[in-house]
Amino acid sequence: MTKPPPPNTPPWPTHHPRYTGVTNPLPPQRGRWLHTAADIALAIGLLVIDVIAPLIAFAFGLDAAGYMMFDPAVDNSSVSLTRPFAYVAVVGGIVLVSAFLLFMARAIISSGAQVLAGLVLVLVAVIGIHDADRKAHPHPAPTSPSINPGALCRSGGDNSECGGS
Repeated sequence: MTKPPPPNTPPWPTHHPRYTGVTNPLPPQRGRWLHTAADIALAIGLLVIDVIAPLIAFAFGLDAAGYMMFDPAVDNSSVSLTRPFAYVAVVGGIVLVSAFLLFMARAIISSGAQVLAGLVLVLVAVIGIHDADRKAHPHPAPTSPSINPGALCRSGGDNSECGGS
């Protein structure tokens, strides 16, 4: 015979269907590692994408900056490369986010490769943005090194070593 349920109990189950009781809890869920060969293949495939995606982003950035690629008569010297490198930095950020997701999925080799690729992309973008900004805003050339001609002395000796004498 079955025992009737105690009073004030809901009619639906209140426990996990695989749970068999306090003395026999559910086995702990173990995260499964991705097979090493599959992880290496995934890493290689993602690295190929990591090479192609920044090139496409850079090309779109050049187009957004007003660079005319296929017109030889246009002078593109005034086009700043800051925007294309910013696009590459965004792609590097996306690669770093994918590295975190791969780490959470326990694809360790792919995650490590993505971290390295993402850091390289962000570093290249930061260096490129800095260089483009430096070329767009050059420092003015000094008109005179100093008002005092004696300030050009090399060793602090007599006046024969000074440039202004």
